[in-house]
Amino acid sequence: MRRRVLIGLLALLLSPAVMAQGVATWLETSHDFGTFREQDGKVTCEMRLVNTGDSALVITRVRSSCGCTATDYTRAPLQPGDTGRVRLTYNPRLRPGEFSKDVFVYTTGSTARTTLVIKGNVIPCDDTLDDQYPDAVGSIRLNGTTLPLGEVTRPRGRMAYISGYNASTDTMVVTTSRAPRHITAQAVPDTVPPGAVTTITVHFDSKLAPLWGLNVDSLLVMAEPLGDNPTALSGFKQVDVMAQVREDFSRLTAEQLERAPQAKFGCDLVRFSPVRRGDVAVQSFTIKNTGRDPLHVRRLWTASKGITASIDREQLKRGKSATVTVTVDTRLYREPLINAMLTVMTNDPAQPSCTMRLVGEIVETGSN
Repeated sequence: MRRRVLIGLLALLLSPAVMAQGVATWLETSHDFGTFREQDGKVTCEMRLVNTGDSALVITRVRSSCGCTATDYTRAPLQPGDTGRVRLTYNPRLRPGEFSKDVFVYTTGSTARTTLVIKGNVIPCDDTLDDQYPDAVGSIRLNGTTLPLGEVTRPRGRMAYISGYNASTDTMVVTTSRAPRHITAQAVPDTVPPGAVTTITVHFDSKLAPLWGLNVDSLLVMAEPLGDNPTALSGFKQVDVMAQVREDFSRLTAEQLERAPQAKFGCDLVRFSPVRRGDVAVQSFTIKNTGRDPLHVRRLWTASKGITASIDREQLKRGKSATVTVTVDTRLYREPLINAMLTVMTNDPAQPSCTMRLVGEIVETGSN
């Protein structure tokens, strides 16, 4: 009995009615819109498929890779020999430059998914150039010239990117120079056809960075036309790169944390006596290592012009102290009152950065 049932099921599965299925045969799977202007608005194309199978075929779903591409398609079942269509509409608004977008079409039958591709090159209007690419380097427009990288723990690195657009009718060559040794930068592609986009990749290597805490660096981006008798403009622009380099304490073991250095400050407020404008004020405070391992003072830093700080030793063994001397040159410090911050960075994992407040009064010359 069981054998007869199995033979019957096998015969049913092998029957022409069951084996018949739709087959999607595409007449087009890609479309190039070419170069067109943003102000011309949306562009549309159709791609066709023919059901070359033996049974009905249904387009079940169409999904685009981004919201810039709208889709419409034949929803009725396609009988053998019928033709269906997928309509794709690209919106170029605020999307200058070259583009390539994938659209995924799902059908019943033997071809479960097909990828359609649309591409083109959008010439931006002036408003989009100013909004999306506000900085000019000759005839190359950049989307920015400042790269705030945030916090980078040593020895890790951090990548950032600047997008550039060739707004001229000439091919442009984009290069970089004058980057410090801990920063590398490269434009890819470095040869940019008219209306095309390049990406300037900037890599910050914290292992080579000269300072703990805030590093402010710069490099130059240069652009020049390729070939003779160009109409495009050459130029260069400074790009500023900022990063906060921190020490990585995440891999310390429990034993290492127990032995870790501890920075104890003699005060949290440095107060200067009244000083006349034109004179120099000096004050000091102490740092003591109350931990077991050596304490390293990584950096003394203040953003206030006219204030400097120095320390008599940068490495403190257990129980040892160091003196930090803070100097205010009132000829350079223009504010009427001393009200500034001094950041002390150490290898104390509990408080690797401590901020001291600096206060005092400056008596203007000639006042009572």
